Amino acid sequence: MRLTLQPTPEQVSALSDTRTHVSRLMNTLLVQARRNPDTPTDDLLTTHPDAPALPHATRRAAAQAAHDARHNTRGGLKGESYWLDARSLRINPVTGHVTLWTLSGRHTIPTRLGNYQRHLLTTGRVQGGRVTQARNGDWYVNVQLDSPATTPPTPKRDPLATRIDQLEREGKYDDIVRLLRRRTLDSKRTGQFALSLLETGETDAAEICLLRAAGDPVSDARIHLGLSLLAAMRSGPEARLTHARRGLDAQPDEVTRWWLICSQARALVELGSASEAQRLMADVLDEIPVSELRSRARALYFAQNVSASMDDFESQDRYAREALRLFDLLGGHSESLSLRMDLGYRLFFEGRPEESLGMIHEVLKRAEQLNDHRRDTTHLILGELYLLQEKFDTALHHLDLSIETQSVQGSDRLNVLARAFRAECLWRTGKIDFNTFERQIDSLNPKQEFDFIAHSFYTGMIQVEHGHVARAIPYFEAVIEGVALMDGFRLRSHAFRTFCRWSTGVSLQEASIELIEVLSRIGGELALAVDTDRLAPLYAAFADHHLGGGAARRLAVRARPTVRIALLGNFTVTVNGTDVQIRLRKSRELLAFLCLQGAATRDQLMTALWDGEARTELGSYFKQALHALRQALRPFLGSQDPLPLTNGVYRLAEKLDIRCDAVALQSWQKPDSSVDRHHLADTYPGAFLPEAETEWAVEMREFLDNQWLALLMAVGSEIEVTDPVAAAHLYLKATHLNPLFESAWSAAIAAYAKAGLSHLSQHTRAAAKRALDN
Repeated sequence: MRLTLQPTPEQVSALSDTRTHVSRLMNTLLVQARRNPDTPTDDLLTTHPDAPALPHATRRAAAQAAHDARHNTRGGLKGESYWLDARSLRINPVTGHVTLWTLSGRHTIPTRLGNYQRHLLTTGRVQGGRVTQARNGDWYVNVQLDSPATTPPTPKRDPLATRIDQLEREGKYDDIVRLLRRRTLDSKRTGQFALSLLETGETDAAEICLLRAAGDPVSDARIHLGLSLLAAMRSGPEARLTHARRGLDAQPDEVTRWWLICSQARALVELGSASEAQRLMADVLDEIPVSELRSRARALYFAQNVSASMDDFESQDRYAREALRLFDLLGGHSESLSLRMDLGYRLFFEGRPEESLGMIHEVLKRAEQLNDHRRDTTHLILGELYLLQEKFDTALHHLDLSIETQSVQGSDRLNVLARAFRAECLWRTGKIDFNTFERQIDSLNPKQEFDFIAHSFYTGMIQVEHGHVARAIPYFEAVIEGVALMDGFRLRSHAFRTFCRWSTGVSLQEASIELIEVLSRIGGELALAVDTDRLAPLYAAFADHHLGGGAARRLAVRARPTVRIALLGNFTVTVNGTDVQIRLRKSRELLAFLCLQGAATRDQLMTALWDGEARTELGSYFKQALHALRQALRPFLGSQDPLPLTNGVYRLAEKLDIRCDAVALQSWQKPDSSVDRHHLADTYPGAFLPEAETEWAVEMREFLDNQWLALLMAVGSEIEVTDPVAAAHLYLKATHLNPLFESAWSAAIAAYAKAGLSHLSQHTRAAAKRALDN
């Protein structure tokens, strides 16, 4: 019952001061409660200086308001009113005066009291009231009365009740929304309507409906179920668990109870109690009869989620495929989107990225058609998977959409993860420097368990970048032992922890036990590829010691790609056995120059490629050649530049393992050369870069031809003692390259003579005479 007050200016001031005092207490408690989510708000009262000045009931009401807003309200509390119990609020129905407590003492204020209100006050008992200031400045009291018990009339049964119950069991939520919209609903129908709104993508309307119904002291279990599901999108696992348990205490029907247990189990997983969640799901699957197809499909979906969190992928696959079969039989369901997304995510870590991304993109397309609340999660997953594949621009696109979608949906549950991934993409693409990346990670402000996991991973990575590998180990161990919403964090942490242990002196075999077990049991090789630049020494050591099987070997290859470049005869380039097409002639010449001459400035390169010409358009031609070469090699290096520019000097990336035939020929005479001279002498394919006619290329061609001749003569001289015929063949090879090479002719004639093949010696002598005479 509302009573309008008629206070004097002095009384208005007293009421305003009291309301401000209570409002300040509520909002301060709310801030402290959010900072200390596990501390009851009643316990926080004792440390607040504003609390002792208020009556006990008023303090408790302020604490309860802060508790309710902690997880379910964004921003602060308006504090437009405050509660007084019957000891602080007295009403005289005869005179129409209200005596109430304020900070400046008790005040007696006249009211506008009608006859019916006077009757209610006379027959009922005042339990308390909420003193409120209206927007127009008027003051009133919402009085709570304890009316005498009356026999309630027998309610008429809603003719739609049976039909709505049947539609709910069949999962026809669109029909429920259509039938119940704009009707006056009891608590049960409100719960059915709100759940249907959630399932049809009207999340905001469902939230308003649930929050309005939450104040009912005997609200239906569906209200708590809806709040639990909403908490999974809006706030976090603590609120989800709390609402699920309240729903289970509200005597739900069996279908609602099964759903509440599923939501409870998911919250327990996110809070780190996966084993308890597994027990709950095993019990509920035993309880649900096979005839309850929809409830069983839902429970199987949640059970596969629990199994995945415990790395029990065999059970996950079994539950997931059975759930998907049931959802398909039932004609689809919103939870089937989450199921397909989970299956697609798992396919990536099994080494099937094309299938994985295809399935998840299909989920995104369907979610957008339905305006489903899973759009933000789908964009986040795509962002992570593209990041792990080093497709950073595509990853940034999806991460920005995830953040934007969360903002539209009024949710920030995945915000920390999306911002962390986004910072990594910006750093790896050079759009922000390392210091900015570190600041963005420090400012993440994690709130949920998996937020802290993400923060720990990136903090460990930052320590590795600083060279503090020992300090990084505890951060990676926290990720491995914690609850990571994204599997990539845990797999990458295993790799980094192995590297850090090995770097601090632990033997490679001992340091890598857990990582090798994870790779063999779970998979996830693709998730580790993004960090191969930083972990290249580790993977190279794996390959040298034959540890980790094929996965480690492939990571070692990826960490240092082998580039084979043929510059003699036909020009070819392969990277790890894959042919690379370099379309521009000047790009091929640029690669040859950097291989043979080493690092060079822009001016040196342009002078070599265009014989010192000074035409204005050559700058543009050089950029085109440089860009084409980078584009050809970049797919094999991820985010790293294959031709980095450092201090004004271009060079081939150090990560590349260059194997060039011309370089081998160029350096065969050096004392430290490891070139197999005999093999090289047998395999000369042709002249150096025949298509190039620039001065440096012509000079290099002449030099390499002379190197080839010297090599043939040197190898022939070595083998002539034991195999003069083979030596003679090498000498004749030299004459084919240079018919005027008199020393080679003489050596061939002498070798045949030494072998006792006088006819060949005479034949060679005659050929030499013809060549030299001409």
